[in-house]
Amino acid sequence: MSTLLLIAITLGSAFFLLKLLFKKKDKAKNLPKGSLGYPLIGETLSFLEAQKKDQGSEWISQRVKKYGPVFKTSLMGAPTVVIIGQSGNKFILGSDEAVLIAKQPKTLSTIAGKHNIFELTGSRYQLIKGALSSFMKPSSLQTNIKQIDQLITDFFLKSTKETNIIPTVIFMKRLTFNIASVVLFGIQDDLLIEEFSHDFSIAFKAVWSIPVNLPGTAYWHGMRARSRIIARLMPIIRKKHADLLEGRSHPGSDILSSLIDVKTQNKDVITDEMIVDNFVTLMIASHDTSAILMSLMVWKLSKDPEIHLKVFEGT
Repeated sequence: MSTLLLIAITLGSAFFLLKLLFKKKDKAKNLPKGSLGYPLIGETLSFLEAQKKDQGSEWISQRVKKYGPVFKTSLMGAPTVVIIGQSGNKFILGSDEAVLIAKQPKTLSTIAGKHNIFELTGSRYQLIKGALSSFMKPSSLQTNIKQIDQLITDFFLKSTKETNIIPTVIFMKRLTFNIASVVLFGIQDDLLIEEFSHDFSIAFKAVWSIPVNLPGTAYWHGMRARSRIIARLMPIIRKKHADLLEGRSHPGSDILSSLIDVKTQNKDVITDEMIVDNFVTLMIASHDTSAILMSLMVWKLSKDPEIHLKVFEGT
């Protein structure tokens, strides 16, 4: 018992000293009002708890009320400044590299990769952005409408083959992941898509975690999932590269082919690592956004019979 008490006192004292050091360091900086929370953990736990309860906006509002529309915090191991409002958005989105350089939380930069488009600057950023934009144009996406429609139909029939009850959010996440895999990245193997989906779910959870790489933590599982994703992706990249060289496909076939083509033409600037990192980034970015939007649409239709009827009549 005495040993446990000694350990508890030692850890408590160290924790208290770290807290004091953080406060002294914090006062020396020209930073907005706010709290960096506990060392390393910051305010991550309360933020994640709010997200789980769908109270993220309330979490922000509490701090805006206390500190103002610009406040500091610490999330996922990274000191963070939150800016609220139209003028703040204009500043973030309109500032050039001389004023503001994008810097992602450690969890995102390590799980997604340090060469993801949000971390790149200069010519590398322009080349990667060009490769993505060339495929994401409305004219390019319109050519895939028929394929997307067929994918949705097939997936829906498969999911309702043995049951009439579908968990909406889970269904939408799997559906959007399948569409992204097939249409955006040209991955056709169902088993491979399923394996990717499993690991990306783990990786996505790691992005919203404390960056402690110890066995059993969400971050540790996320890093291992990223390694498996890369191991499965590299043979696909090599195959698509060979197809491009031998004329069996073209750069506009999918985003991976577009990125590989840019790398071929700019060998000294673009690397395979950049292709991998931006593949992981795009998959993580599309993991929840579209799925949540479509789930909310279903929820709205279920709550409003009049709108539901109009949509049904429109079909």
